[in-house]
Amino acid sequence: MISGARIGCIGGGLAGLTAAYRLQQAGADVVVFEAAGAVGGRTITDDVEGFRIDPATQLFGSMYSGVRRLVEELALGNSWHRSPGRDALWRGGRAHEVVYGSVMSMLTSGGLPLRTKLRLGTHYLPYLSEKAALLDLHHLYRAAAGGLDRESIAEWGEREIGRDFVDYLVYPLLTAYYGSEPDETVSAVYHLLARQGLEVSVYALSGGAGQLCEAVAARIRSGGGEVMTGATAAAVEESDTGVGVRFSGSQGDRFESFDGVVVATPAPVAKRLLGQADTELGRWLDGVRYRPAVSTALLLDQPLHARYFGLSFPRGEAGVISSLCVEENKVSGLVPANQGLLVAFASPTNAAQLWEASSREVVDVVLPEVVRTFERIESRIRRAKVYRWEHGNAIFYPGYLQHLTRFHEGGVEGGGPIVLAGDYLRFPNTEGAVTSGEAAAMRLQRRLERSGPAQR
Repeated sequence: MISGARIGCIGGGLAGLTAAYRLQQAGADVVVFEAAGAVGGRTITDDVEGFRIDPATQLFGSMYSGVRRLVEELALGNSWHRSPGRDALWRGGRAHEVVYGSVMSMLTSGGLPLRTKLRLGTHYLPYLSEKAALLDLHHLYRAAAGGLDRESIAEWGEREIGRDFVDYLVYPLLTAYYGSEPDETVSAVYHLLARQGLEVSVYALSGGAGQLCEAVAARIRSGGGEVMTGATAAAVEESDTGVGVRFSGSQGDRFESFDGVVVATPAPVAKRLLGQADTELGRWLDGVRYRPAVSTALLLDQPLHARYFGLSFPRGEAGVISSLCVEENKVSGLVPANQGLLVAFASPTNAAQLWEASSREVVDVVLPEVVRTFERIESRIRRAKVYRWEHGNAIFYPGYLQHLTRFHEGGVEGGGPIVLAGDYLRFPNTEGAVTSGEAAAMRLQRRLERSGPAQR
């Protein structure tokens, strides 16, 4: 236990909130600094005219043990519902229904060419079975040690199965749910997702994905902790007497001292806050790559009456957008009765181009592609809202798993009272955010138990 220790957590996304919550459970007094006006980061739910909009995080997999643990601890079980998991793949001008993430489902769908289906059955499924011990969401070092960190899934897929596998199966999943392209994503990541997709179920929160972050923040506050929104950290300064955080908020520029600090921000922001330019940690953080993320929510005056939740586009048929989500088909309670909500996600390449565009410009390029898929939808649109994140998705490129191993085993972070958290340290999803937050809290707790609270 670290009773009496005062901890600052920079970043009110899922990683930072989880770290703060676990440290509070260990006896610490915690303060969370979040620059935005609400907690959540990319796991946020925006309430607009009664529509609960999930602009980024959508679903939680049954293998997300860390997320499920939080859901149970926070008594969110009544809001946790299994989602049907029905998706669709656009091919040849129409949608072909599939089951979320399931290679087996693709074998019976019209979304894949027959030759590719045969290769899946005779080659890919046996390969996934053979490599099963290496494909563990919570132990990526196994995949690295097993040689699955050397090439992109595009290289592996085209060589072993064929280009259609990459275009129709790999590209839609990676661009829709992980914001990365097959050419830049290490093969281990896709193999892991495909292996888990053989038996995965998906879940949603009836209050929206951001309900999880809101509940963690509420629990921290009820335990005596502080969660400040609109509080932008400017620097983290370590000294002999502890760690200081300089930040600006509603009361102007301020400085507060802590026994330890969790920096749960994207890697480039962490590097700037810590002043880690020409250091081992700074150089390690330079090895973390991101793509921006841009999504557009369309509030509709009637439901779309689609049979599926997510619609993905294969490479070659994708334009500005890589996927669409029909929110009223995810879980009840997000969309007012007899109305509809569609969220369109820009493809990774186009997100980078749209990042600096105005909201009007984003809608102008997104809407024609939505209309191509859902005819006459323009007359149903009540309102459009654009969301964007500069550091939207961490890219797990070939060699990145070894990069992670160096962080976790090589002492890159050092042994002081400052620790890092974020999905880039685990896996690029909500489970990675939660487990990185828990791991950061554990590292900091161990260090403070050895050294004792600083004298301020």
